[in-house]
Amino acid sequence: MLTCIKCRKTIPDGSLYCCFCGKKQTVTKSRTHKRPHGAGTISKDTRYRKPWIAHAPATKYGQKRIYIGSYATRQEAQQALDEYIKNGRPDLYNATLGDIYKLWSDTHFKQVSQSAISLYSAMWKHFADIQSMPMRDLRTAHIQEIVDKAKSKSTAEILKTLAVMLCKYAVENDISLKNYAEFVKIPKFEKKEKRIFTAEEINILWEHSNDETVQIILLMIYTGLRIGEVTALKVSDVNLSDGYITGGEKTSAGKNRIIPIPPAIPEIYGFIQNMIDGKQKNQGLVGITTGKLRNNFYKAMIDYGISKGHKDGNRYILDDDTLTPHSTRHTFASLSSSAGMRAENLQKIIGHANYNTTAEVYIHQDFCKLKEEMAKLKK
Repeated sequence: MLTCIKCRKTIPDGSLYCCFCGKKQTVTKSRTHKRPHGAGTISKDTRYRKPWIAHAPATKYGQKRIYIGSYATRQEAQQALDEYIKNGRPDLYNATLGDIYKLWSDTHFKQVSQSAISLYSAMWKHFADIQSMPMRDLRTAHIQEIVDKAKSKSTAEILKTLAVMLCKYAVENDISLKNYAEFVKIPKFEKKEKRIFTAEEINILWEHSNDETVQIILLMIYTGLRIGEVTALKVSDVNLSDGYITGGEKTSAGKNRIIPIPPAIPEIYGFIQNMIDGKQKNQGLVGITTGKLRNNFYKAMIDYGISKGHKDGNRYILDDDTLTPHSTRHTFASLSSSAGMRAENLQKIIGHANYNTTAEVYIHQDFCKLKEEMAKLKK
């Protein structure tokens, strides 16, 4: 039974009018409280399985509302919206791994060398399959799968390092709960002997030394400069009259070291002079990026029959993947050791704090040389 809203007499349920005084009876619907300005909106669309839709307010005037998600209940939508608003960077709630990389690199790349930028940019391509994944959904297993595909331990370690930095950025901005990349395991790799250029291959390079890329490769072979070090050189780093280059990176022992230009190989002086001609002192010596030089290196290996490979788009790839730009540094160490260079001097030129690193990793001796050494043993 109902009570008339005017005469307060009891009337039958469902009555539109009071049978005593004739007053129309109205039912007041409960109102949903309006959300304050800037607190986002929650709406209902029954066309969807999860009808409650949450939108966050635009971060700038004129922008569209930011879609957060759809939920089974209003309470779930409310919780998601509250969490979003509480976030230090609400515009990053739906940020993908690619969004985080862009924001992180915009800041980090201002603090590192060009070679480091090239390295991280190359490593970032390995994450292509998960770049569009929402950062808040990223877990250790996703990153582990990327790292497990690496072809070397060094690549795997760099991939993990990059992932750790990206996840750290996400944690600092309250997008991720924890740095899941820290739990990634580096796979075990069989340690392989780094291949160096043979005498025959070096002769092939000399036969094509009119090629500017080959000139840079020979410069690296006879100075031990890393690929990132040679591309970072400026004209002002070269002193041809006294016969040395000032350069280096990576470690305290390797930075700003004095690297003599081999006086018995005058062609190297000629190569460097060709690189200097027409340039200002503050310009790059080789005038090429690390990534471009790496690609040109592989192209030269293929073009001159030193290695077999193929072209994939704009990239050149070696099929056996044995010779790399870093092979020039290993070749330099081996040539220097074979020529009788004193250990402590080679250590300084190559930029190692510990000679054991030079000896164990960089010096390679072929079987004939070792056999000659063993022949020195007498009964």
